[in-house]
Amino acid sequence: MNKPIISILIFNFLFMVKVHSQKAETDSLINMLDQIQTEEKAAVYNELSKLYYYENPQLTIDYGNQALAIAREFEDEEEQYYAMVNIGVGYSLLGNNQRPIEYHLQALAIAEELDDQQKLANVYNELGIDYKYGGDFEKAIEFLLKSLSAKEALTLINDTDKNKRSMANAMNNIGVVYDDMGYFDKAIEYYLKALKIRQEIEDKKGLASVLHNIGVVYEEMGNFQKSLDYYQQSLAIKEILGSKRSVATTILNIGIIYLDLGNYVKALEYHKSALNTYRDVHDQRAESNVLNSIADIYLEMKQPDKAYPYITRALELATEINAKSILSDSYKFLSAYYAAINNYKNAYEVQQDWMTVKDSLFTLEMTENIAEMQTIYETEKKEQEIQLLTKDNEIQTLKIRKQSVQLYFLIIFVVLILLLSFLIFNRYKLKQKQYHSNLEKKNLETEQRMLRSQMNPHFIFNSMNSIQSYISGNDNFTAMTYLSKFAQLMRGILENSRQVMISLEEEINTLNLYIELEQLRFNNKFDFRLEIDPELYPETTYIPPMLVQPFAENAIKHGLKNKNGNGLLKIGFTKKDRLIECIIEDNGVGREQAMAISENRNKDHQSLGMQVTHERIDAFKREKNTNSDLNIIDLKSKDGKASGTKVNVLFPYEEE
Repeated sequence: MNKPIISILIFNFLFMVKVHSQKAETDSLINMLDQIQTEEKAAVYNELSKLYYYENPQLTIDYGNQALAIAREFEDEEEQYYAMVNIGVGYSLLGNNQRPIEYHLQALAIAEELDDQQKLANVYNELGIDYKYGGDFEKAIEFLLKSLSAKEALTLINDTDKNKRSMANAMNNIGVVYDDMGYFDKAIEYYLKALKIRQEIEDKKGLASVLHNIGVVYEEMGNFQKSLDYYQQSLAIKEILGSKRSVATTILNIGIIYLDLGNYVKALEYHKSALNTYRDVHDQRAESNVLNSIADIYLEMKQPDKAYPYITRALELATEINAKSILSDSYKFLSAYYAAINNYKNAYEVQQDWMTVKDSLFTLEMTENIAEMQTIYETEKKEQEIQLLTKDNEIQTLKIRKQSVQLYFLIIFVVLILLLSFLIFNRYKLKQKQYHSNLEKKNLETEQRMLRSQMNPHFIFNSMNSIQSYISGNDNFTAMTYLSKFAQLMRGILENSRQVMISLEEEINTLNLYIELEQLRFNNKFDFRLEIDPELYPETTYIPPMLVQPFAENAIKHGLKNKNGNGLLKIGFTKKDRLIECIIEDNGVGREQAMAISENRNKDHQSLGMQVTHERIDAFKREKNTNSDLNIIDLKSKDGKASGTKVNVLFPYEEE
């Protein structure tokens, strides 16, 4: 049975937005910009940046960058700090896991230089959030504990409700991370500490939240009665506060508890109550999730006819909002419905839809089968297109012959016969040329798809070798962190492999995850630096997937791995006319020494990734008619010794 557990394990950002007054405050700040001096505008832009946290994270980033530029010009470190915090939060809200850490670490350096405990406490909290979302729970706990320590020190100096509430927020965040790690006792310990403070300062909203979170942990531990008690306490407070969405969340979790206890009648009662509330607040994602859950309960109760309308509505909503995980559940329940009414033909057909949508992260065999099926499908599609073109050509030829016969009988003048014959022949040749041109273009597209399908098993095989060698020699906690990152990496690879072009941002995120895994594997033997041309906008720039990774892999495994001492890998993206130039540079041992080492270890080994990438670059030249190119340069020091390798790749891109 599918039992989604919905929780409100919410992290607390530095600044809260009062939505009802935001429009007036925004207008006031924008008007203020025309009335103040340039050096004072940084503070105003920072305030605007905060106001757009949840309404428009991209504006948070844009205003933050404007504030940062002015603050740097006038060497205003305090406003630089706020700008970097705001920009980091903006990227976090957009789902970017790497860039928030970069900006918040810069903010941390400023806070340390200013020796400002309040700023340190806040940025420690933000870094804890960043590392949590990035899957690095150990780092998340480290920074959240630092934040809590700083906030406790501030409370000792100034014992206000505001400082106590900030302490409770930090304790709640620590509890969230411990819960994600499966350390339930530690999670409850910190939740109870937060609960005590919430009660002391009579923070009703915070009290309801932490009671709910404790209920979630007890549910995960299988202690359903305790979980139910805490949920009921949370619900009573939320109903007084009147937050419909929050009430619906707790009602739904109570329904799930009754489902765990086998009380289907109560479970349905609470699920339907949550469904009505989500409809009131127009939360279509939550509504479609609950529809699936109700259908699942009816199927368990052997009442498929009652389940059917909930399944079809969930399918409709999930398709409308493009929620693939929910769509997968809906297909699964629809298949179960058809099986329950003995319609096995429809059950099988729907199950195929389910398997298409369902995400398979760890099963390599499934991944290879999907790639193989895709190749077979594209080949069959290509053959069908050729057959259709052949039939069209035959029809056209028959038309030409018919016209020729008619012309022979109707020709009066010889000149007219010659002229008409020439025109007909010329038209025929033009169509033949166009036909061959289209055929060549489709061949190139098929070749690109084949090359991409070769890259995925190759990359996954190398990644599995890396994770196997790392896990065998490390403790369980580090292995869990490694697996979490690997899971995110596999998800990115599988999603990107279906696309002809992906955004530069998606390629960078996948590349970052891969390099983080290699850094963990080689004990941080090398550093990584990423540079992006300011004229490139990663969110709206689209490139072929999996093009840069093989060069990064070669740099790490053949150059940096064999280097004595710390290495450095640099990757940069620059716009050049109608192409993007990517430079991958390392300060490793160089190709000559790496080749010698490789030959000693495995004389029969060939770099499939590099070979396939060379072929893809050649295909780009023919398909896009561009100057796509690949150059590998051996770097030398002043004394002529090998000092690394530099790879220049030129490839096409598209913009929205």
